[in-house]
Amino acid sequence: MKRRMGLVLAGTLAFSLALSGCGGSKGDGTGSESSAVQAGTGETTGASQADSGVDTAGFMMDVLNADIQTADVQKTSKDYTVPTNIYDRLVEIEVDDQGTSKIVPSLAEDWDISGDGLEYTFHLRQGVKFQNGNDFTAEDVVYTFNRLLTVQGGVNTELLDQVKGAAELIEGSADTLEGVEAVDDYTVKVTLKEPFAAFLSCLTAPGLSIYDSEATEAAGDQFGMDPAVTVGTGPFKFAGWTFNDQLVLEKNEDYWKGAPELPGVVIKIIPDTETQTMMFESGELDLIDLDFVTDAADRFLETYPDQIVQGPRVGITYFTMNFNIEPFQDVKVRQAVQMAIDRQAILDALYGGRGQVEHGIYPFGLIGFNDGKNKISYDPEGAKALLTEAGYGSGFTMELAADASASDTVTMALEIIKEQLAEAGIHAEIKNYDESTWLETRKAGELGSFMSTWTADFNDPENFIYTFFGNEEKTRIRSINYPDTAVMSRVSKARGIVNEDERLAEYQALEEKLIHEDAAWVPMYSRMHLWAVSKRVQNFKPVWSGVSDRMYYGVSLSE
Repeated sequence: MKRRMGLVLAGTLAFSLALSGCGGSKGDGTGSESSAVQAGTGETTGASQADSGVDTAGFMMDVLNADIQTADVQKTSKDYTVPTNIYDRLVEIEVDDQGTSKIVPSLAEDWDISGDGLEYTFHLRQGVKFQNGNDFTAEDVVYTFNRLLTVQGGVNTELLDQVKGAAELIEGSADTLEGVEAVDDYTVKVTLKEPFAAFLSCLTAPGLSIYDSEATEAAGDQFGMDPAVTVGTGPFKFAGWTFNDQLVLEKNEDYWKGAPELPGVVIKIIPDTETQTMMFESGELDLIDLDFVTDAADRFLETYPDQIVQGPRVGITYFTMNFNIEPFQDVKVRQAVQMAIDRQAILDALYGGRGQVEHGIYPFGLIGFNDGKNKISYDPEGAKALLTEAGYGSGFTMELAADASASDTVTMALEIIKEQLAEAGIHAEIKNYDESTWLETRKAGELGSFMSTWTADFNDPENFIYTFFGNEEKTRIRSINYPDTAVMSRVSKARGIVNEDERLAEYQALEEKLIHEDAAWVPMYSRMHLWAVSKRVQNFKPVWSGVSDRMYYGVSLSE
């Protein structure tokens, strides 16, 4: 058994605001920012590709629009491509060809859950090696969970909110995490402070990747920064990083599932999407995320129809109405806004219809999605009638809050929404905010209507409904200010329902109440995530959640 390493508690802990109770807050760009990587120096961070000594001939060629900040998932709420491939988690999400997902064993080969839903006992896989040759044991799990809550500059702390003693460790009133115990070298017991049915789903999140206690502690603040000291149990090794140029991953020959078929991957950093397109067309890139070349997506579909791979982006674009701003206290006004927006037209105009209009909180592809839910119809005349009933027959003026840092497609969507609302007699004024003001105003609960997207951190409806309607603080910091505390109490209590069928039935009933009875927001659409792959790439599949990170294990190259 490897020697035990002491935990270093930071004198001042930096941790993110927990927005969802489990799973980071990344979907709409509001996740916690990680510390800068040698900002402004332009110098190489970590080992360069040349320093790594890796021959990259025959490697798959991928591309990112911007460099990562760190490969330490405890210090970033984005940039998960490298971590997804160099680390493993206790459990993973597996999705079949029909889109049905389930939680499957990984570093934990099985587990037991107590009848009251409070204790999870994980039986760890034996014989697993970290990429430096160290054995994986229960000590590494305990270390990882403790470090997540104590590392300086840490984020993703909300992943362990429900574990007994997490708050005390963060506050500094305890020096170890009470609810996590190594029973023996290959058994870990986790005790929750209250039942939380989505806990297993939480463990699939990248932020709970398992670290080598010895190597991570020895690396100090270079962990995640220097590839040579950044190790996991995953299918690829972090072999090189030349900042603003490229990242290099090399196959892990000793991977416990079996060595990857790919010899490795070079991930180029190329901000200019036209350059990306030209490099793909010239054969210099094997993979390109069409989310970042939206202007050329139709051309890719026409030119390379047999080289497009797609999967559902498990997230929902939504439009808000602030209950604290007149006249949104009136449900008929909110229902009128729902009916006045032609969501299919916006999806068609911005994304060529690649996706589907949504009618609730849980998007297509998520556990708990109910295709048979009530529908919201586009009906501008019906919207006018509701406004008349509410005493706003002459219409009213409302704000559309635009974040200056948002993509052009969001700006275009607001312009379309403005025109559609006008057809129902509603005068919408677009107000532009710089990014920091937009975020601060929203957090204060004072922002006007806006459009944004939430993408799944883990596959459970809790990640959506609790994020926005779990309590008064959560609905305030989204500038929704939904007032029904009885409904919010139900949302919170539903997290602890142990029977899965009962829990999903309650979540669907709450979705009906919030969206169709109370018109608490306008569900817009979910999208398909499209990738172009070269003819030599075989078996590439988008990550289940539809984020822009990639999993390279299982991919191969033909000659």
